Parts: sequence; structure tokens; C-alpha cells
Amino acid sequence: MKFRAAGITSLAIGIVLATPTVADVSTSTLFAPTVRGAQSNESVYFVMTDRFENGSSSNDFGGATDGRYASGYVPDEIGWWHGGDFKGITKRIKYIKDMGFTSIWITPPVKQVIFQGSSASYHGYWGLDFLTVDPHLGTEADFKEMVKAAHDAGLKVIVDVVANHTADVIYNPNYASEYLESYTFPYKSTLGKVFDAKKLAGTTAFPKLSASKSFPYKPQVASINSKIKNPSWLNDLTNYHNRGSSDFSGESITDGDFFGLDDLFTEKPEVVKGWTDVWSYWIKNFDIDGLRIDTFKHINPEFWQAVIPKVLSVAKQQGKNDFPIFGEAADSDAYTLSSYVRTKQTPSVLDFAFQKNITNFARFGGSTQQIVTLFNADDLYTTPTTNAYQLATFISNHDSGRIGMQLRKSVAVDEPGQLLDRAKLSNALLFLLRGGPVLYYGDEVGMTGATGDKESRQDMFPTLVSDWKKEQRIGSAPIGDRSSFDQPHELRAQITKIQQLIKQNPGLRNGVQQTRFAQQGLFAVTRYAANQEYIVVFNGADEIKSVTVQTSTKNSTWRILDGECQINSELLISLSARSYCLLKADNKYSSTHTPKVQLKAIAETAVTGDLLQLAANVPGDDYVEVAFSVRLPGGVWKLIGTSDHRTFADNGTEGALHRVFIDPLSYKVGSKFEVIAVAKGSGGKSAQSKIVKYAIKR
Repeated sequence: MKFRAAGITSLAIGIVLATPTVADVSTSTLFAPTVRGAQSNESVYFVMTDRFENGSSSNDFGGATDGRYASGYVPDEIGWWHGGDFKGITKRIKYIKDMGFTSIWITPPVKQVIFQGSSASYHGYWGLDFLTVDPHLGTEADFKEMVKAAHDAGLKVIVDVVANHTADVIYNPNYASEYLESYTFPYKSTLGKVFDAKKLAGTTAFPKLSASKSFPYKPQVASINSKIKNPSWLNDLTNYHNRGSSDFSGESITDGDFFGLDDLFTEKPEVVKGWTDVWSYWIKNFDIDGLRIDTFKHINPEFWQAVIPKVLSVAKQQGKNDFPIFGEAADSDAYTLSSYVRTKQTPSVLDFAFQKNITNFARFGGSTQQIVTLFNADDLYTTPTTNAYQLATFISNHDSGRIGMQLRKSVAVDEPGQLLDRAKLSNALLFLLRGGPVLYYGDEVGMTGATGDKESRQDMFPTLVSDWKKEQRIGSAPIGDRSSFDQPHELRAQITKIQQLIKQNPGLRNGVQQTRFAQQGLFAVTRYAANQEYIVVFNGADEIKSVTVQTSTKNSTWRILDGECQINSELLISLSARSYCLLKADNKYSSTHTPKVQLKAIAETAVTGDLLQLAANVPGDDYVEVAFSVRLPGGVWKLIGTSDHRTFADNGTEGALHRVFIDPLSYKVGSKFEVIAVAKGSGGKSAQSKIVKYAIKR
């Protein structure tokens, strides 16, 4: 059993099953179709602005004089500003659009401290002025021009934001940094009264604080920096936790300084309002279309539960009904990741579980059970307003590094063909499986990088970094003094083709995904939308493999849309080593079947911690949606969520189940509740289960 995320305590429970009763309600009032959130129909190109394209050399020094510490501009070293800017992105909008992307995610554009320690702030995560842009990247007018150019091309602009911390300006007496726990050094009001900030989070009953009396450390700031941050509330030292540096355990995860950066007191109403106003300003003034939220898990949940609904409301008022928001919670456990969605902290997260498991398959192609387990866990994300289709999926990023680096570690240096094969397989996995894919800039031209972090933040424009000039790329020679934009590349051509196919067949982006086969290095799913079924098969093995995939569409011929594969009349698909195959049914799928639905016993499972599994069995192979609802005796039915796919059996999960989950802590001990499931087939016919009564006991 796993510990609960987001500070929720565990509770031992028992489940008592009562006799099922016939439903006394109308099926039509209980059914709700599955949803597709804002990210589910997006394809995102992630740009580190400083490393993408230098559109104007006039801002390279950020308005300062020459010199490392004056300007931070040292283009031949990997940890300093290199010259990329908003004009550069504007110049390359067509490049991004032509590959088929629908959104651009850019690193934080706000004004930064010039440098900290041995690095400059080129990446954007050490902000000082959160209401304007960094002069190294251009002017506000340049930013607005970039956004307009993106909009004119039909692209959204998703901005990276940071709420957890600002640049490191505050210091402690004697520069102490050890984290001091609240149970030993509690917070105190200006009157000296001890209080628990966690219990007050999300309320307005927050006491007044004093920089000299309220914190375990007495925060200090140099006089020259006393008003360096903007908006002005960021200069109030009582708006920070002031507990020392995080050791990434216990309460320090949310209350400690992230690698020394000033950690904001996000439980305070002033901070909640402050960030709400800042992001609302960017929506209204700069016309942005979405947010990627850095260090999401390092902030208390009440903050997000207050801020994100307000930001989405502002976006809607500006006519942006489809406003993607996804948080960065660097954890590859789906149970933990899904907790941020289930508890209504965010509509979506970056899918680190996807990255881990898909990367492993792309590298080695061994056991497919890890992928089965990954997608079975999708049910954890299902609520009335969310599901796994709106997760932001990725295989590379600017922190952990590029997929190319991972592949280089697993493929012999004298096998460049195998390396390219596996890179193409990686792209197919990213773009053809569920979720809104995010491609890290440079992956389309085979960039690798020696490690993660700084080494994986290469220049797309002609680089002055010696190691990057000589770096061997996947599918091409070292770049030397050339621009990556000017060189044709097989990976870019492949990505463009796949995204053209997705545009022509939108069911490949956000249609139902049903796992169909997982064995001996082969993994297969079907995708389905609007009566059209597709097959996607991936071969991770270093040999030709063949498989017959079960489908719902019978008596149809199938066309190969993409991939190195062949198919015979019996639907036996043969795939080349390290390849994939995408097929489309020539006939539309139709069903006149009336579903039958039976609820299974509610229980905890081996892989879902303390959550309770609501599961239903619907015989047959129709594409069925099953809506689960719960009510207290005498109350109204409350939709828990709707499932549109069946589980695939693995070591911890029974196969052929439609599932959602509920948190027993949402109910008082001793509560009795009733459950019902309503199934609707693809032909529109519906059925409901019997009502089953349950009780929660200690």
C-alpha cells in the first residue's frame, strides 16, 4: 500500500457488500460521455528560447555592457546566455507549423537575475520581474509580435511559469541553509502566537507576520535588492517560508528553498492573490494561451485549488475556452501523478510515468508488461472532468535530457542504423499513443547531448560551443558551423508525416485507446473515434515480428498508413525490427449491440493504494463508455467518471474491466453509499447495472 500524495493521511477501511437492487432511475439521466480536456488535442513543440534562434543580435547582452557578470552573455559556454530571442521564434513559426504542431511551449519569458553561482539565467527559472520580459529575449513588443505570428499560423503559445520560488535574493544570518522543521521551529504571528500554516492554507484566517519574529530564520536582503522584484508583494520577506534549503523530504518538499531559490509562502492569501493577478495579467496583456507550471509538486495543494480555477475563468473571459494547463511533478509513479489531477489541483500534468516506461521500451524493446501497467493506470486520472487523454506526454526534456542520449547508451556506436530506427520508434510511440505529445526542440534533428540539464540545451542556430559542433547526431553528421534549421533530416520528415496523418485522422490524437496485444517485444493498441478504427503496433525487438491484432471492426480490409510493415488478408501484420505499423480500417465500424453491464465488488487493489476501485464488466468487444455514479442514501447521484476503454490483464490488474476510483476519505466513517454503472455502446444503445449498496468501516 502506498502513502498518499499531497499530505493526505492513510485510513484503514473495510468494505461491506449488500444485496444488489434493481435500479430505480432513468438511464438517460445518469450517463455522461467521456471528456477530452484542453491538452488532449494539442501537439506541443517545446522551445528553450535562448537556444532556439537568434533573431536580433541587438539584445544579446540584455541591454548591459560586455562581460560575463554584467550581461551573462557567453555564447561559447553551455551555462550562459547564447542569444536566442522572441524574434527568432517569430522567424521560425513556419518551421514549427510545417511539422504539424498546434502549440509552442516556451521557457519562462520573465525578467531574470543576470546570473547565480556559476551560471546565467538563460533558462528562465530565476525570475525577478514577473510582469515583463527579459531584455535578453527582446521587448514586450517583440513578445506580442511573436504571439500574434503564432496565432496567425494557428498555433497557441503556452508559457512556462514558476510559482514556487523566485531568484535567490534573500539570505539567512551567517548564510545558514540547513532546513529547520516546523515541529521544532514553528511559525509565530507578530504577537508571538504559534500557528500551523498547513491548517490555515486555503483560508483567509492568516495571522500577520513579522520578518524578525515569525520565522525560524530572520530573513535578510541587501539594501540594493530590497525592491528588486516585481510585483511589489514579492519584496515582502514575510511572503516566503524562510526555513532553509529543501532536502527534498518531508515538509521541506513544499517549504524549503529549491536549490537555494527563495521559496514563497504559498499558504498565504497574499501570495495566492498575487500569482492569480500575475498570470491573469499575462493572459489579458500578452494574449497567451496556456501554462506549463514548473516545480508544481513543491507547492501545497490548496494554492492550486484556489488559483487555477480563477486563471481558467480569466482565460474564458478572454475567449480562451481551450486553455491548456499542465504541471511539472517529477515523479514516474502514476498513482502519485494522478493524485494532483484527482484532487483538482490541475487539469493535467507532464506524464513522467509515460516518459520512463516508453523510453525503456524504445531503448530495449523487452518486456511490454511495463507499458500495459502504464496504460492500465490511466483509470486513476478519470474524473467527471479529466482523464489520461489530456496528459502532456513526452520522452525528452531540458532537465533529464534527450531521448537521443538514452538511445546512444543502449545502442552500439557502430550501429547508426539501429540508432535511427529506435529514434523513429520513439517518435511513433510519442505521437501515436494517448495524450497530448510534447516534442523537445532539437529532437527532430537528432540532437543527443552527453547528459541531461545543461548538456541537453543545445543551440539550433549556429553554435559557438565546441563540443556541440562535434557532437554526433542521430541520422546525421555533427553540425559544425551550420544551422540546424537548414539541414534536412529523416526524423523531422517522419514527425511531419505522422502529424499530417493525425490531422487527417483526428481519432489518432484523442480517440479511444484500447490495448490489444503485449508480448515478446510487441505492443499493439487500437484507436477509435467516429466509427473509425485504427491499429498501431510497435516492435521493440531486434528482429522481424508478426502479430494478428484483435479488432472490433470485422470483415474489413485494412490500409497501411505508415511504418515498415506488411499485412495479409488474415490481418497478420509483419513488422521490421525496431519499427511500427499504423493501419486504418477501410470499413466504418458499426454496432447494434445492446450492452449488458455488471458491477464487480468494490475493493482496494494491489496497485492503487487506498483508493477504491469501481469496476464493471461489459461482455463483447464493442467500444463502450461506462459512467459510474455514487449517492448517499436519499441523496442525488454524483458522477464519479466515465471510462471508454477496458483494462488489459497484467500481474496486478484483471483484464476487460471498465474502471474508475473513489477516495474513501471523501466519506465519513460509517457512511453507506450506493453505486450504479450505465453503459452506452457505440451504436447508442444503453443499459444500467443493478444498484449496489456499500458501507465504509474502520
